[in-house]
Amino acid sequence: MSEAKTLAIIAGGVGGAVGAFVGVAVGGDTLGVTLTTLVVAVLVGAAVIASAVIAGDVEFFASADGE
Repeated sequence: MSEAKTLAIIAGGVGGAVGAFVGVAVGGDTLGVTLTTLVVAVLVGAAVIASAVIAGDVEFFASADGE
């Protein structure tokens, strides 16, 4: 598995976990919890990826064969 795929899985897991925690902590109706969870998950996941790229741990290249 490439570094980019591994990072995407980690970012998704961390983002989803934090998002779910915040969504439940905020409470409210089901739709509110779901939307809060999604927004926080996306923000946290993006932050994980951005910090790894900035730190130089992962390099992203676009190529025709997707590698």
